[in-house]
Amino acid sequence: MAYSSVLLLLLSLASFSLLRLMPGDFAEVLLMSQMDGHVPSAAALAIFSAEHGFDRPMPLQYLSWLGGVLSGDLGQSLVTGEPVASEILLRLGSSLKLAVAAIILSMAIAIPLGLAAARYPNGLIDRFGMALAVVAMSIPNFWYALLLALLFSLVLGWLPSSGHGTWLHMVLPVLVIGTSVAGVTTRYIRSLLLDEAGRPYMRTAAAKGVAPLAALVGHAWPNAFPAILTLVGLQFARVFDGMIIVEVLFAWPGIGRLLVESLMARDFPIIQACFLVVGTVYVLIHLLVGVAIALVDPRGQEAV
Repeated sequence: MAYSSVLLLLLSLASFSLLRLMPGDFAEVLLMSQMDGHVPSAAALAIFSAEHGFDRPMPLQYLSWLGGVLSGDLGQSLVTGEPVASEILLRLGSSLKLAVAAIILSMAIAIPLGLAAARYPNGLIDRFGMALAVVAMSIPNFWYALLLALLFSLVLGWLPSSGHGTWLHMVLPVLVIGTSVAGVTTRYIRSLLLDEAGRPYMRTAAAKGVAPLAALVGHAWPNAFPAILTLVGLQFARVFDGMIIVEVLFAWPGIGRLLVESLMARDFPIIQACFLVVGTVYVLIHLLVGVAIALVDPRGQEAV
């Protein structure tokens, strides 16, 4: 817990400093973005800096901003004037829908393939499954997304190519993210189960007449589960890496698309909030995975 608290504090400091460390006066950059790129006068800049506290020392600015964040105030959008927190929460919910659905799909693919590959190592199923996993890992998300949109939307006309509103709009984004994550997960599950299959307790189970598949599911899987749970948590965080491309290509109203839109519009408060929120999600997922592993297998677990 202490480790996660330190990470969150460092993350807040990085989010606050990221834009302010850019060359030039941060207050002037913000004011210019509101004036459509026109250079403000010295008097206007001084008034703007005083109103927003940019004339104070940087440590005081950080403490004031951190106090607002802890109270749920992430500032106001420079474009819409609306609270940043409400926009972030709305978009984050949409992104989490995709992430959870993608993880469920990836596990629905990876677990059967990993078990089958471990049951028949170097066999036809193993080679076919590992070939699919390599292909899924290798195709860039943007190219994969375009291919799926071309096939299922333009050629077959089965699914909408963009937008949101119904579960059909989720299918293509979830397919892109979920199958790419499934490639890594399948190979990892196979490797873990094969490692467990060579242990003495598995030979004992075989000597007692336990069927190979039953031994994998009943004995190897429980021992490998903590490591698999760790991978699932890391993959859930990794989903956000490819979320930006997928959300932009499929016009999904998530936090990745919000970040791109804010970068284009130079909406610095939202950019800063997006970095902070996504980083916080990473840290919280790491914390939750550590707690879950400690509950499932408390042997030798370190405090999180």
